[in-house]
Amino acid sequence: DRALLNELQSNNLQTHAALAEKIALSPSAIRRRLQALRAAGLIAADVSLLDPARLPGLIEVQVLVTFERETPAIVAAFKKQMRADKQVVQCFSISGHFDFSLLVLASSPEAYEQWGQRVLMANPHIRRYDSFLVYSRVKFTTRLPLD
Repeated sequence: DRALLNELQSNNLQTHAALAEKIALSPSAIRRRLQALRAAGLIAADVSLLDPARLPGLIEVQVLVTFERETPAIVAAFKKQMRADKQVVQCFSISGHFDFSLLVLASSPEAYEQWGQRVLMANPHIRRYDSFLVYSRVKFTTRLPLD
């Protein structure tokens, strides 16, 4: 399974026959293993990753959010709001001085500012948020180290 998952992380468009050659299994065994890995939730999705830098008029902003105080209800409501917001492409609950780390996409700095006012400043439970414009991606991968 590790060998199969490693291959898929490089290119998930490979045929069962091509994967079978690389992993020394039959194509039907590859198909069964893939079905089992998907059913178990280990393969979460089969998607195409887009490069935001190649999409015109799009900026990325890293945002660190700190709550005034945290309660289960406040945190649950924030998580629900972030999951529903199309401009938030990543949201992590983190430890340390900040409570959440977000990656937000916007069409311009002004559009990001409007989003921040509408979404973050309007939330009475947020004490502060810090925004960092992403100049470039030095490294970005979805590949998990399985070796």
